Amino acid sequence: MQKALVSEIVGRLLSSTSSAPAGAGEVVSLDAVAEAIGATALTLQDIEAIFDGLEAAGRRVEALPQNPQAALAQVLATVRSFSAVSGRRPNALEIAAHSGLTPGEVRFALLYARVLVR
Repeated sequence: MQKALVSEIVGRLLSSTSSAPAGAGEVVSLDAVAEAIGATALTLQDIEAIFDGLEAAGRRVEALPQNPQAALAQVLATVRSFSAVSGRRPNALEIAAHSGLTPGEVRFALLYARVLVR
């Protein structure tokens, strides 16, 4: 586990929600977590440690109501059309720009795809 990196990400997320007193139960969106992680390669254990750190600080991690199947379908369609035109696979920001989804929604759909493959 990458403890220093996990601590840094948790710290950034806590500082961005520091307007509420510790333990106030403020919600941190799953999109905010995905944005803080960015393109960093983390293991499932690292991600769980981020969630644990936020929860230990009194924050709840919640996803906005989404339809992961629809988002994944949109991501896949965008990847296919982008690849056909450009001859290469797009990155997450390019997928977001061409699909109408937010970068957080794209990352969520890609994480959902990883879970489906298991």
